[in-house]
Amino acid sequence: MQSLTKAQEQSLVAIIIEEFGADMLLGEFTEALLSVLEDMAGFETSSEEEVSSLTQQLWSQYHE
Repeated sequence: MQSLTKAQEQSLVAIIIEEFGADMLLGEFTEALLSVLEDMAGFETSSEEEVSSLTQQLWSQYHE
């Protein structure tokens, strides 16, 4: 999986908020993130550990 810049991470969080809302629980957020990542090249080969790490990073930004 490619590494994301802080700006790219913030963009992903903004997309998730715009498309799915700002009041999701972690499970809902994870599903929304996976849905968004399906459409992005480079993420289809990511391991579960990489996706989990990204989810945790973005989850903390989602609540800022």
